[in-house]
Amino acid sequence: MKKLLVLALALSMALSMVPVIAESDTATEPTATFSIWTWLGSAEGWGCETYDQIACFQEAEAATQTDIVWEIESDTSTFDLMMSSGDTTDGIYYAWNPVRTATYSQAGLIVDIAPYIAENMPNLNALIESDPLIKKQLTSADGGIYFVPWVTADKSLVYGEGFGIRADWLEKVGMEMPTTTDELYAVLKAFRDQDVNGNGQNDEIITGYPSQINRLAYAFGTADDWHYAEDGVTVVYGPMTDNYKEWLKFMNTLYNDGILDPDYFMNDSDIYMSKVQEDRVGLYCDNPGVFGTMMKDGAANGLDLEYVPMPYIGGQNLSSAARRYVQPYGVAISSSCEDVGRFLQYLDFFFTEEGNTLLNWGVEGVSYEVVDGVKTYTDEVLNNEIYEASTALSQYAHPTFVGVQSGEADMALLSEEQRAFKETWAQSDASLAIEPFLAFTEEETDINTQKETDLTTARSSWRDKFITGERDIETEWDAYLEELRAYGVEELLAVRQAASDRYNAK
Repeated sequence: MKKLLVLALALSMALSMVPVIAESDTATEPTATFSIWTWLGSAEGWGCETYDQIACFQEAEAATQTDIVWEIESDTSTFDLMMSSGDTTDGIYYAWNPVRTATYSQAGLIVDIAPYIAENMPNLNALIESDPLIKKQLTSADGGIYFVPWVTADKSLVYGEGFGIRADWLEKVGMEMPTTTDELYAVLKAFRDQDVNGNGQNDEIITGYPSQINRLAYAFGTADDWHYAEDGVTVVYGPMTDNYKEWLKFMNTLYNDGILDPDYFMNDSDIYMSKVQEDRVGLYCDNPGVFGTMMKDGAANGLDLEYVPMPYIGGQNLSSAARRYVQPYGVAISSSCEDVGRFLQYLDFFFTEEGNTLLNWGVEGVSYEVVDGVKTYTDEVLNNEIYEASTALSQYAHPTFVGVQSGEADMALLSEEQRAFKETWAQSDASLAIEPFLAFTEEETDINTQKETDLTTARSSWRDKFITGERDIETEWDAYLEELRAYGVEELLAVRQAASDRYNAK
């Protein structure tokens, strides 16, 4: 937590010290035009069709004498088509993980912006120089920087997902908040056996996306992916550990007892939400906004769905997202851009105080106001008659683009109940989560490309069959481990260990 507080202070100081781009700085410059590929995200909720309709981008274009042509795609699979064709926009907003960054930089499709930053992005440069952690996470194995980042400094922003449990059901069965896996099982079984929803069917369940529900593995000291051993430096593939085996047994018990929803494998939010509104779901995993929507929709349906945050059992959060100060999303500059420096000047605006405020709060007097020196969202955002607060704000602001996302602004969107979720989850320890920005060499990238997808597919298939009992974990565990080895887990482990060692040596 100390590192995060230091980083937050450094970011705050950097933003206050760097110059703001004023109209006079750009008024004599001709308007420059650039194109950016992206998708709508939360703005889709109010019918947005292009970012030209979002107030912060309108203001940014005027302030920087820049015209942005937005290429909005509803299906991110079009990214692969665009990159394979080589016919790219000037800027590409995407998830720039180390493997993807290495792949497209080596192919010559995205530009190393490191040589341009000092001259064309003084505000981002000040931020990078303010703390070595940002530089470490942003710099690739070859020393290059390949995208303009979205930075999250506040701990509440990186501990954004976790479990919520029905407090009213805990009270009905006379049990406390579970703090161990045995206690959790006892609680979930009591929900079901005592028919806490009162419909006479013993149909109380846990459900949700596998990627989220599988965070229950953290309670067993492992994860459904890579993480560090207790020494904090040795890379471990969680699905090969004895701890993972114990978690699978736990999930199999939940499945056999009818507590784990069989539709959990479907990856379908509509299915999960329908069961929530049937008053059947005792435990769920998502972000505070989703819990808020669940409870609001429940009230509209005459239900009192009292979800409260459940602390991470064992106190560990092994999601690498909890270690991201530089998010793996941002704008890469394509090699087809004819004026990289000028384009970066536009993007640098979002690292100024003015641009940062626009991205996080929107337009003063419309989406927020300042009272006694404190920014506060207006009723147009917090009490919108049509939209949830985050959706209403997305008409004016877009804090997950590039720049520094404000934890204060994010928390101001949440109700007191929703803020409690993030505050509770932030008490967990993410030190054993694998570093999210491991930079790979060209040879290591080739190994990842050749083996990672097949390994993940094999792991997922075995995992799901162990959970359902289609495969016997006691008699087939060794065969499972052999198949993971056959799919290259040891080579992939060596790659991650080497990359992690390089990262720690920076």
